Amino acid sequence: MGLAATEMRRARLRFGLLSIAVALLVFLILLLTTLSNALISSLVGALEGVSTDGVVYSTSARDNIVASRLAPESVDAVSAVAGVDQAAAIGTFTTRATVAGIEGDLQAFGFAPGAPGRPTGLASGRLPETAAEAALDGDAEIGDVIRIGSQDLTVVGILTGSQFNALPTAYMTLAAYDAAVAEQNPGLPFVPINAVAFTVTEDSAVEQVVDDISSAVPGVQAYTLESAVAAIPGIDSITQSFGILVGLTFIIGIVVIGFFFLILTVQKMRTFTLLRAIGSSSSRLAGTVALQIVVVVLVASAIAVGLTVLALRGISTGIPVAIEPTTVITTVAAVLVFSLLAGLLSIRRITRIDPSSAVGSR
Repeated sequence: MGLAATEMRRARLRFGLLSIAVALLVFLILLLTTLSNALISSLVGALEGVSTDGVVYSTSARDNIVASRLAPESVDAVSAVAGVDQAAAIGTFTTRATVAGIEGDLQAFGFAPGAPGRPTGLASGRLPETAAEAALDGDAEIGDVIRIGSQDLTVVGILTGSQFNALPTAYMTLAAYDAAVAEQNPGLPFVPINAVAFTVTEDSAVEQVVDDISSAVPGVQAYTLESAVAAIPGIDSITQSFGILVGLTFIIGIVVIGFFFLILTVQKMRTFTLLRAIGSSSSRLAGTVALQIVVVVLVASAIAVGLTVLALRGISTGIPVAIEPTTVITTVAAVLVFSLLAGLLSIRRITRIDPSSAVGSR
């Protein structure tokens, strides 16, 4: 402990520059991870947060709930399949609406209160129970009014992580949804639904029920909730792109730390040899390097978290963005663990020092 601290005090500039470099790399990892999570959540949060075991689309939907069209009778057909506990309709469409006096695009979702398909990301208030109420994931407060066509819905709940297509997303009862769709599409013989959400009985496997629904009900394709989210077009490419950027940044950071301490160890080999000759153990010297790595990573991570918070406050993404504690903890822990593994290059050289080689050294 004393040896590590003494060396860091004497080489403040060297360790300070390394801490800044690592802080910038950790900052990039945190920023990219946070933006990636926020973007994906704003695109698929509405489906990801549905209270259901699985969903059913039309076979022509190509894994996209927006492109799916089903007759309301599909709910009864799905309910009749063995293993299905409850089933209910989900409807969605994009429209122009006025939220708290501001006009813009809105994604609307209709669901049956108390049934599968209801949202789960409630932050405050409650879910709508009548055709005159709505819950919103967007810039609004409880009591604000959403106007869709001639229909006014009072916001009774605020949701988080429940957007779809990166748009403010309103949730309403199926009665309100049907009225909005019928008003914008006069002459429809019936208001189609986009999906059927279902739960399975306790003694049934979701995957088996999914297969049974797809086989038993004509013109539909059933999915587990996880597979439906993963199948949304474009999500894989977004996840892979951000994953590559985060991965490269992470690797660069680990390489920087590993080579810095390796070079530092090589420069101090004579000093380490003399310390071994006068009785210092290899474990003590290796512990010095490990402690310095821990201090550098923790100091750099603290700086990086501060920079990330400031950056998120200063940028305007148009989607809700907030750094999650789990993201910080996971990132810092991963950087610390792999930095210590990279430090094994230095520790290995220290453990191979032969104290007798100090005899006659100048």
